[in-house]
Amino acid sequence: MAVCAALLACSTGTEDRANVSDLATSGLPGFDRPQAELFSVLGAQPNAWADYDGDGDLDLFVGFRGRENRLYRNDAGVLVDVAGAVGLAAQPTPTAEARAAAWGDFDGDGDLDLYVGFTERPRTSVRDRLYRNEDGGARFVDVSAEVGVDVVGVTRQPAFVDFDGDGDLDLFVALRDQANRLYRNDGGSFLDVTESSGIGDPRRTVGAAWFDADSDGDLDVFIANQSGDNDGFFENLGNGDFQDIAPRLGMHQPGRSETRGSVGTALADFDNDGDLDIFVASYGPDLIWENQAPELGFVMRSSDTGLEGDHHSVSAAWGDVDHDGWLDLYVVMFLSPVPEEPDYLYRNLGGGRFETVTPALMLERGASHGVSWADFDQDGDLDLALANNDPTEGTHPLYRNLLPDATRSRSLQIVVLDPQGHWTRAGSEVRLWVAGTERLIGTRIVETGGGYASQSAKPVHFGIPVGVGRVDVEVTVLEAGARVTTRLDDIDPVAYLGRHMEIRR
Repeated sequence: MAVCAALLACSTGTEDRANVSDLATSGLPGFDRPQAELFSVLGAQPNAWADYDGDGDLDLFVGFRGRENRLYRNDAGVLVDVAGAVGLAAQPTPTAEARAAAWGDFDGDGDLDLYVGFTERPRTSVRDRLYRNEDGGARFVDVSAEVGVDVVGVTRQPAFVDFDGDGDLDLFVALRDQANRLYRNDGGSFLDVTESSGIGDPRRTVGAAWFDADSDGDLDVFIANQSGDNDGFFENLGNGDFQDIAPRLGMHQPGRSETRGSVGTALADFDNDGDLDIFVASYGPDLIWENQAPELGFVMRSSDTGLEGDHHSVSAAWGDVDHDGWLDLYVVMFLSPVPEEPDYLYRNLGGGRFETVTPALMLERGASHGVSWADFDQDGDLDLALANNDPTEGTHPLYRNLLPDATRSRSLQIVVLDPQGHWTRAGSEVRLWVAGTERLIGTRIVETGGGYASQSAKPVHFGIPVGVGRVDVEVTVLEAGARVTTRLDDIDPVAYLGRHMEIRR
């Protein structure tokens, strides 16, 4: 196993910070809005972070309806739209809109490629696009038809995942109007194995969460279905086949009306017990499915947590905003035709309890679809990108986290790559322990999708509680049907402020 650290440039930021949200009474940080004018454009939907140009900082793709898409190149904390210059701006037709986005190195050449899912009103024959990254991010080329993934449908959650454990990225595409698709990667081209695998859920899917739910060394997937349809949970049998175990686990949500249903999914170890739980943003009461590992099973824990509201939620993202060691949750609302339905930022109090602490600044311009935490300015804390697709008032604001220096330094960010340094390890698990002890600080997953129909390629982020110094890092990757775990001891998080720790397995 190779382990290395990649130095990242750090921006101090020179924008006006007068508009700062003060949450001192709750113990949470304030936020400001850097480059507010740049992010004032209307109609944004998916948003996904990735270092597409390999310069060490995170860039941001944002998909739109009613206008061209944007790719924000990060230049030391200042974002610049370069979508037109690299070939990612244009919509396929005048009536098409970008609804989904996923980053992954599908061809194993060391840079990140981009899948964009489209819909069209009225529906015709617009197809999704897989853009291959060429010349180090200087241009993106549509290779969808060439590699066999030019899907036509109402696309929602795509995910680059290695479902068969052979070391390359396969592609899953959730569709709201037809059966979901699974494409096996065979040397950089894709073979549609939907029918043979049994994963082609024909219900109206919006969200999907891939992870090793049964700890057997391969990726399973929870399927969030809308418009009254039952949810699915497809167990990977390890031989190319999947079976829906949601009814057996009691997770299928039968009997919902046409106006109710599951929408976005967000994976997290919210209770710091070492396993991954599922939050489901819903039209209807939001859900937390608490993992009962080592047994295969989940218990609904939504009631009496502070998260049990019925808000017409669309998507959500977890992140330790205040570096207390507990994952907080931002939940996005959408209620047509209300452009500014309030969002919710929930602070995790531990013990399965949350409190609502949404900053007034975020209520001014909330989201309706996209939501993603990332440390774009490389100062150690998590910033927030949102997307609101309202055609008259919606924007896609970026909120910078203003934790004090002493607090933001209590963090560690980790990238998990394959031995060649390629981004093919989606679904890997990272755990952080107090050095030399069995005290678990938290668990993270290398993203397999989330927010709104998006998949970022970004470091996992740990906030570190007060009083914790050095830590042990444990990484579990899934290889050929096995869980392979490596533990790196006595790491000093302060040494990695402004850069991430890179682990190659």
